[in-house]
Amino acid sequence: MDVEMRILRQQVEDLGGAAHTNELHGAAGGRAAIETAVAAGLLERPAPGFLLVPGTDERIIRARHVRGRLTCASAAEILGYPLVERPGRIHVAVPTTRALRPSRTRPLTGMRIHREKRITPMTLDGFPLVVPAEVVARCLVCLDELDALAIADAALRRGDVEREAVEELLTGRRHGVARSLLASASGRARSLIESRLRRFLASSGHEVEHGIPIEGVGEVDFLINSRLVIETDGYEFHSRRADWLHDHWRDQQLLARGFVVLRLTYEDVMAGQASVLAIIDSVLGGVAHSSCVGL
Repeated sequence: MDVEMRILRQQVEDLGGAAHTNELHGAAGGRAAIETAVAAGLLERPAPGFLLVPGTDERIIRARHVRGRLTCASAAEILGYPLVERPGRIHVAVPTTRALRPSRTRPLTGMRIHREKRITPMTLDGFPLVVPAEVVARCLVCLDELDALAIADAALRRGDVEREAVEELLTGRRHGVARSLLASASGRARSLIESRLRRFLASSGHEVEHGIPIEGVGEVDFLINSRLVIETDGYEFHSRRADWLHDHWRDQQLLARGFVVLRLTYEDVMAGQASVLAIIDSVLGGVAHSSCVGL
């Protein structure tokens, strides 16, 4: 590989692995170097004026091709925020002033284009993203409420966003639901199922406390009617034997202090609100019966 081709490939790699030729500079960006690099298989040219390093992630390619940045669920996935499943489409932010139409060499199939007034760029592991506040705001507008709430909770918990910074992006008349969701978001939630369960419990009619510390035990996920402790057991945090033993120790300590413990699995919570509340009401009914008979 000669010097010019090496510099050319490095420039494309520095741009995430996909670049428009007018973004390249120096002799390495000249036509001769490009033609030689493409002929040698060092770079690919899927469309005129657009180059990529073989093997570059499709999300980077699609975003860079339209000169946009990943946002919404696509950016949330890169940032490591919780998602029930991978996004079915690639979400890309472009300026509201950008004229963007599909063409044979630049298809938009499989993409969701978001035209944004504000785009603040950041790059993570080569992925062109918007900043977390803009990711969360777009998720609150675009995604299912439960999915968006889990993302907002995670971003708040990690300290990636300030609530006020997201709120500034949700001033439109059609953003009422998104603002309400943001107001209900909590940085205390430690998992997707905990975020969902908190949303379910908000309309349960029970007295609900979230993230309550209990002396001698530590913080519990939820305390219902001052008696029932609910813990969410996602596999991520409860898969090791040490975790399993610690959970059982906590249960014993809670029982010794007069609390009843209910552990809900990922499958329990993902079954939906009606199913979860039926389980909780059934347990509360059993607790009330035990109290009446003096157990």
